[in-house]
Amino acid sequence: MTSSDASAAKSSQTIVKLRDGSGELPLIVLHGGGGTIHAFGPLKNKFRSALWAIQVTPETPMVTLVGQVSFYYHRIKEEQPSGPYRLCAFSATSITALSRIRLLTAGDNDDRPLFEQNGDVVSQLALIDHFPTTFLAPTLGIDVERTPLHHTNARKEFIDASFSNLVALTRRDGGGNLPKRVEVANGVVDALHGRPISPFIRSYYTAVEQFLNQVFDFLLFLSTDDKQSGLAVLEAWLQKVRAPISVYLGSYGIVGSVLPEHCDMWYVRIRRCFPQAEITYLTGGHFDILADDVVIEGLQHGYLTRTRVRM
Repeated sequence: MTSSDASAAKSSQTIVKLRDGSGELPLIVLHGGGGTIHAFGPLKNKFRSALWAIQVTPETPMVTLVGQVSFYYHRIKEEQPSGPYRLCAFSATSITALSRIRLLTAGDNDDRPLFEQNGDVVSQLALIDHFPTTFLAPTLGIDVERTPLHHTNARKEFIDASFSNLVALTRRDGGGNLPKRVEVANGVVDALHGRPISPFIRSYYTAVEQFLNQVFDFLLFLSTDDKQSGLAVLEAWLQKVRAPISVYLGSYGIVGSVLPEHCDMWYVRIRRCFPQAEITYLTGGHFDILADDVVIEGLQHGYLTRTRVRM
């Protein structure tokens, strides 16, 4: 098989095994909002244990978040039939990762955790530079205190604010000195204004927009009563997750978009949902921290040699 054939094969695989490891349980990392795993190069290069990544492929169902989560769940079970499971999410798919653990199914109102209803254990859940309440926070997503989710303008406000945040944190990456990141950010701005863009930017922009619409629909689904606070409903949903959680935040990544007057409130939101969560603040950007040794070691802590996979 040529290198181009191998690349094409991997692009069609939902789960890409970046590192085989030495028999320990794999850390399964979910793509960011754009659906790709290009940013995971530093993880692949620095990891010393088993590492798998999930990416969007042509067969990935993209109509609803619930459907996408269920699809990923079954793909994981095909590769690793039994737990415990180690899960990680990069960027905005933090909500997707948590949904894999605790999925509220619209069809039968079954709110049991997706893994736990099968008797499985999730022994690790790591969120990298994002947290689900970000979607319902001022400047980061939609300010639900000002615009309720059921308001006619809510979807547009949510998507516009999310894209604005994405552009800002992409430009800040590498201290603002990474031409490729700036080029991507500028390309997204061009897409937002209907200007000519490259095929890559078109694909990336479309994937993010599609994902954001899925997230908004899911948030609406959780908040069925227009008198309920979307944030309160989301927090109540998150609080039922039992897996041990760690959160890694970059100083000029997602944190750099939080208004100073909202910093304490944002921290409280995480603690309110997960009082025992390990929260680590790092000097770095949204993509930068994927290469940070604190993240690399933290994600592997306790799993380098101790735990063996039961397949």
